[in-house]
Amino acid sequence: MTESLIHGNRENHPNIHLVLQLEEARMGDKDRLELIKKTLSTGQELPESEKQYLEEQVEELQKAIDHQMMVEWAMDFVQELQQKVKKNFTFDEIKKSLEKEKNLYKIDKKFLKQASITQLKQTIEREKESKWALGLISQLRETKFGDTEKLNHINKLLKSGKNIEESDKQYLKKEAIHVIRVVNCKTMLTWTQDANKTLRENEMRHYKKLEEIKKTVENGKLVTERDQSYLYGRYKKLQSAVDLQNKIEWTTQTIQKLEEFGVGNSKKLDKIKELLEDEIPVPENDTKYLKEEYNLLRQMLKHKKKIDWAVGMINELQEMEIGNPERLAAIKKLLEIRRPVSEGEINYLTDKCKLLMIAKKSDKEYQTPNNENQEEESNYNFILTGLNTAVKELENYNPSFKQTELIS
Repeated sequence: MTESLIHGNRENHPNIHLVLQLEEARMGDKDRLELIKKTLSTGQELPESEKQYLEEQVEELQKAIDHQMMVEWAMDFVQELQQKVKKNFTFDEIKKSLEKEKNLYKIDKKFLKQASITQLKQTIEREKESKWALGLISQLRETKFGDTEKLNHINKLLKSGKNIEESDKQYLKKEAIHVIRVVNCKTMLTWTQDANKTLRENEMRHYKKLEEIKKTVENGKLVTERDQSYLYGRYKKLQSAVDLQNKIEWTTQTIQKLEEFGVGNSKKLDKIKELLEDEIPVPENDTKYLKEEYNLLRQMLKHKKKIDWAVGMINELQEMEIGNPERLAAIKKLLEIRRPVSEGEINYLTDKCKLLMIAKKSDKEYQTPNNENQEEESNYNFILTGLNTAVKELENYNPSFKQTELIS
């Protein structure tokens, strides 16, 4: 009986098994035990007071079992002793013999008691887990999630009081996470829809009010002071929203330019762009990152502008047949593939640019304004001098960058 009590968790419905043992031993309140048994039979969880009561009765039963085992063992021991020696023993002689037998096995006195209490606690926890699992399976069926055949198999095992495999437990946990995410998403969707509905209703109220003020003004009447304050406040609020939207659009376009130029981490930029498109606040560290990448882009554009100016100047020289076409083409090729140009070639290009400026001045059909001609004349020498620096810096920013990918 003790072995059955200690290992009761191997039987189906272990809590009910404990109640049956108490009833069989005629321990505890019969009506109360019957009520506990009915509660467990219907799959319901016991109240804390009943769990405590059941635990106390199990302890009493264990004490009774220990006592009964001791008495039975003592009687058997005395009987076997008498058969061996064929004589009657005094109390002291029996006591001495018992002391010898006691030393044969060293067993913890609290073992049986502790085992039964531990078993009861484990049983209660298993009942909780079983109830949770059955509830989850029911929910999965209702929402049509999970493998129907697998869920039916696990459900059958749980209802029969049998243990399920560890793989089944992991499967249920995985599905539980999925259900929680879906439920959370549905809840958030409902909240968002409710908030959106409230905002639409509020906007409709403002729209009607503006229409009323519009009719008043169109009829040549003055609006009230309150309506004037309303218009001013409403305008400020809407203008703030428009400014924010313009800022979002500008930032989104900037990110697109960064991606086109190959500047920054594309995945990180896409993530920031998604936040902007969804009107979700961008974290401070991402904002800082974006500013740094934008400053880098500005530097790239600055250097690119110098190179583009030089390439354009070479195109003009070729069109006006100033200089050696092959030599100019070679310099242009170096600039297009972002390679340094020798000092001799830069000096050659500078001399030809001077000739081009003279030709432009003498060409009456040249339509460029005088101030633009003056600016080109004063800047070309400075630009050509820093041309190699621009090429080197641009190459350092993005070595894999190609001329065809640049935006003019």
